[in-house]
Amino acid sequence: MSETPNEALPGAEPGPTSRVVRTSARKGLVDSVLGTRNLMTIAALVVCNCIIFIPINYVSVMTAGTQRGVYLGVGLIGLWAVDFLLPVTIVRRPGAAIVAGLLYGLIGMVATPVGPAAIVGCRAFVELPLLLTFYRFWDWRMFMACATCFGLLNSLLYVASMGALIGSDMNALLVAIGVASGVVGGLLVLGATRLLNMAGVGIDRDAR
Repeated sequence: MSETPNEALPGAEPGPTSRVVRTSARKGLVDSVLGTRNLMTIAALVVCNCIIFIPINYVSVMTAGTQRGVYLGVGLIGLWAVDFLLPVTIVRRPGAAIVAGLLYGLIGMVATPVGPAAIVGCRAFVELPLLLTFYRFWDWRMFMACATCFGLLNSLLYVASMGALIGSDMNALLVAIGVASGVVGGLLVLGATRLLNMAGVGIDRDAR
């Protein structure tokens, strides 16, 4: 706690009895992603989203190394988008996806066969369009851009890592499927965000 002298009241004599204003050293964090309320909201969303997060990790492991697994992987990108984008649309603070990714990693260490590797790749970079615009816009168009970017980056990652398995002639199709899946995931996130906001969950910021 820090103390800041306040101006003396009219007619009052200055001295050691002057009023002081006490401010918390954490005051600057309250409105950030590290504020208690925002951290608790992200943690609650992560726990709820584990209904999606844990099963798709098992599916990814069971189908890894096969052509069917590659197609399934890019098709499931939309569900990954729900996991990582929903905390961003609800909390609306820079770094929300990164914090969510760290929490998913902790859960993945004990609840999934892939451990913290579940957050490896472009998944936590769902905030990239927000970052490129310096977090100035928080509307549905920006969130759809995030979902589309998420689908594009992750599908390109699949193509780069599985190119020898699927052949280069299928790359464009896989990227298209990944982008489409990301867009569908973005629409699901917008719908869930609207329902949660109506229920009083989340912090609405006017688009700027």
